[in-house]
Amino acid sequence: MTEKRKIAEMPLLLGCFIFLSMKLVAGFSPSSPLTSPASHNLNSGTSSSSFSPLLAATSSTTTSSTIRPDLAEQLGNEPTQQMVDEDDLLSSAPFPIPPEQLIQLAKAFTAAQLDGVGTATSWFADDFRFVAPVVGPLGKDEFIDSLSSFDLQTAFSNLNSNYHHWRVCPFDADRVYVSIKYTGSNDGPVMGRPATNKSVESPVQAHSMTFNERGEVTKFTIGYVLDKETGNTGGLGGIFGLFYAIGYGLPFPEAQPYKSSFIYGNAMKLNRQMQDIFKANPGFKNAFQKILTSIGGKNE
Repeated sequence: MTEKRKIAEMPLLLGCFIFLSMKLVAGFSPSSPLTSPASHNLNSGTSSSSFSPLLAATSSTTTSSTIRPDLAEQLGNEPTQQMVDEDDLLSSAPFPIPPEQLIQLAKAFTAAQLDGVGTATSWFADDFRFVAPVVGPLGKDEFIDSLSSFDLQTAFSNLNSNYHHWRVCPFDADRVYVSIKYTGSNDGPVMGRPATNKSVESPVQAHSMTFNERGEVTKFTIGYVLDKETGNTGGLGGIFGLFYAIGYGLPFPEAQPYKSSFIYGNAMKLNRQMQDIFKANPGFKNAFQKILTSIGGKNE
């Protein structure tokens, strides 16, 4: 391919990435339209005109406080066609440990982690796996050895995980999710380097623990950030985020805040212009859709 041809095709590639990025941000439309938000009651699915007096009183009270009036009128509506009944899913699941007891197990395992590595590892099943956004999957022995190499209790002696929102996954009845938000400071040495005394405030992250029928942990996941714009860890979760917040970010891209690629970054800068072109030329937009499906990666 000649240099002239490469240059000529660059606008086409940029346009493709713009369109793909917009689809990823906005999400594809559901195959069937959602029910009008004004047509369903909070619990019964009846018309919003038949709200109970209690709900009406709540709406009226809220309207007079801070919520915009036209939005307050929508209180009680739910996307009923898109919701699942968690209790029904969990009650029909074949896993022998009930949700309430499973959450108790997850909390007990978490308490064991706070007591030290040796105590927590006794919970691991033989087929245990550790999985994080970048690290893993690691097997039982590899994870124990890796964890022992970081003395986080010394480096962050006042670190608080702020555990909250414990819940059993309705689609995996053997799995418990918990949200955490690290707060604290680096008040001890870090991997041979002195304490910085810098504070840490991570984004809220999702952790999970999967159990077998004996109550052993078969899978442990951490560090899945829910909002990368919050906190001071550069949007990073887990250990990578802690190190970045105190100025000791590790020297590889996975341990640094996200940066867009050259093509994607420039495509986003041109996003407004491309969206105007798409609106004015639907046929041009359709052509891009076909191009995306032909040049994108394929699962085989």
